[in-house]
Amino acid sequence: MLSQFGNFFIALALSASFLQTIFFLLGDFYKRFSNLISTLTIIHFISISFAFFILIYSFIVSDFTIQNVWENSHTLKPMIYKITGSWGSHEGSMLLWCWVMALYGFIISINYQLLNSITKSLVLMSQGILSLGFTVYLFFLSNPLKENKIIAVEGNGLNPLLQDPGLAFHPPFLYLGYVGLSIVWSFALAGLIRKSIDQEWAKNLRAWALISWIFLTIGIALGSWWAYYELGWGGYWFWDPVENVSLIPWIISTALLHNLLALEKKHILINWSVLLSFLGFILSIIGTFLVRSGLITSVHAFASDPTRGIFILLLLVVITIISLSVYAKNYNLKETNLELNFLSKEVFLIINNLLLTIVGFTVFLGTIYPLIIETFTNDRISVGPPFYNVTVIPFAIFLALFSAVGPALAWHKNESLNVIKGLILPTLITLLALLVIFSLTSKVSPLFIIGFVSAVWLLSNSIKNIIFYRLVGLNNWASFLAHSGFAIIILGISFSSSFQQEFEDKLNTQSKIKFSGYELVFNGISEQIEENYVSTKGNFSLIKNGNIENLYPEKRFYPIEQSFTTEAAIINNNFSQLYLVLGEKIDEHSWVIRIWYKPMIIFIWLGGLFMAIGGLLSFIKRFKKTSITKISLIFLIFFASSAVNSQELNPALEKRIHDINLQVRCMVCQSQTIDDSDAPLAKDLRALVRQKVIEGQTDDQIFDYLRSKYGDYILMKPRLKMNTFFLWFSPIVILIIGLLVIFKFFNIRFRSD
Repeated sequence: MLSQFGNFFIALALSASFLQTIFFLLGDFYKRFSNLISTLTIIHFISISFAFFILIYSFIVSDFTIQNVWENSHTLKPMIYKITGSWGSHEGSMLLWCWVMALYGFIISINYQLLNSITKSLVLMSQGILSLGFTVYLFFLSNPLKENKIIAVEGNGLNPLLQDPGLAFHPPFLYLGYVGLSIVWSFALAGLIRKSIDQEWAKNLRAWALISWIFLTIGIALGSWWAYYELGWGGYWFWDPVENVSLIPWIISTALLHNLLALEKKHILINWSVLLSFLGFILSIIGTFLVRSGLITSVHAFASDPTRGIFILLLLVVITIISLSVYAKNYNLKETNLELNFLSKEVFLIINNLLLTIVGFTVFLGTIYPLIIETFTNDRISVGPPFYNVTVIPFAIFLALFSAVGPALAWHKNESLNVIKGLILPTLITLLALLVIFSLTSKVSPLFIIGFVSAVWLLSNSIKNIIFYRLVGLNNWASFLAHSGFAIIILGISFSSSFQQEFEDKLNTQSKIKFSGYELVFNGISEQIEENYVSTKGNFSLIKNGNIENLYPEKRFYPIEQSFTTEAAIINNNFSQLYLVLGEKIDEHSWVIRIWYKPMIIFIWLGGLFMAIGGLLSFIKRFKKTSITKISLIFLIFFASSAVNSQELNPALEKRIHDINLQVRCMVCQSQTIDDSDAPLAKDLRALVRQKVIEGQTDDQIFDYLRSKYGDYILMKPRLKMNTFFLWFSPIVILIIGLLVIFKFFNIRFRSD
């Protein structure tokens, strides 16, 4: 019965979006029916909401007459996982997607009374086209309320990796960001059709772009944290294809936000703003296609049949054709013809856009390139962290450097002397901070120095702009928090990756090791039965300076799903963490353990929080004309690191082994390196690498051996050869072309005013 009710409401929603699409196709006829178009949007939202609530209720009461509930729930599941399980599957997540899309349309239909009625109708009809496509997909190919053909008294349970509170927050926030870009797409389409791309249009578009950007920032940060503490790999970002396809729209949204700022102030970059508005949502759909088509291998991907992927691909083609055809018909948009000074805010925003676009393109190309190569040459290559470290990080560093200077520049003016004066103090602070680092340790990598310098430079410039230039408006505080958050993330990545310490070995009960200034004692193992799993829990004591803390890493067995998960034990030390994982059992009294010390790793998520708050302040500014005249901001950041006090470890040797492991793919895993994986093959390969390093073999000798045994696919950094030439050099080519275009089409002069 619930299945029939739910499907009725999905069909009703489909009908409402179909009528909106009909109005769109009838030309100017829609202008007489703006109220009806809004009403159809409201009907669509209410219908999808009823269907969504029916699905959630079905999970709560364990109604196994619905196939989705039977496949993804169980009567013994805790209530939170029954509710979140409603969007934990492919079908349920697509209903969540459609509900968020309907919610955004509903907000526009009831809240935009001041918006031109024609523009409002065009936006809602554009949303109707998108809603029609996704609702058809939901109803016919991914129906979460499909009736179960099997009479079942019990369900199959939920994927153990999803039985975590993170499921309650990460997917909804991510979808609020993804689908928010559909409104950006619709506003761009409406602006083109009406030929009304102006400051007012930019303000409306920027508000929705901000909403999407804020939710994407939170969603990506939550996903990173969830993977970090739940998967037991000790990592937070693996350049996994599914991670990448969430990052790419965020990068494009960041470029769009900066672009719209220039459009609002100086009425420039109109065409590029429209294209970025289209591109953000199109890339979201490409990401959805890759995740749900089965084309990529990822721990995050949904298992799906090819039919579903083909439909999403067709939907992508239709949306792209609509975007390009409307743009081609109306692209001749008049921009203000300004003579731009090189050291002006406009030029720095343009360069910022170029760098962000290159980063987004590089990540996108790295994600799809293995698919292209395998399709056309039948070769398999891996594109992993080593590739992105070489190609993305340099542009990210330049972004940090330009972001430090841009906010203090004036519009249109070229005050080079004032700019140089303003950079003296941040430069001195950066040099002083670097001297402090060298006084504490001499073992710093060039990559750490580059990251540290760019982060401190950006942070000190941001603080200087607030203090000395008295930039106290909400927008300036938003810029300060967002840019400072970016700097803090770079600091967290630089410290945690460069000074991370790791230990992996067999440990007997009642034995102890010294690690990173701590003494770790293995007290033993206990087992206990929880509500929906059996826990094998390690008991460890962590001792430092007479203080004792207990850690309880777990291995959980879920009897319903017949699966194991690893739960790490994490201890905070200021902004650093000690991360302990229980490995496999050797015998009755010994287990393998892996332990990491990760300095300043909390900065990564703290920076993400700062960026999200910055976006929120900017959003508030758009709806409330207010300023902050008295705000005191004090950052007390203490950089502390502990020297390794261990007789068991050779730090230089361990670092080299760790660096090699980060470049080797686990052949039985999904986009993980052998350093990240707990699979038996990964453990064997880690032992092999360690043995060959101890034997004195060079890195190249080890890589050659692995290639001879497993092929090029074993290495996460593809070799430079004919079929990877474009992959490696396209970012540089795009940079050169971009700079040529900038100087060709923008009248930029270099003299000072």
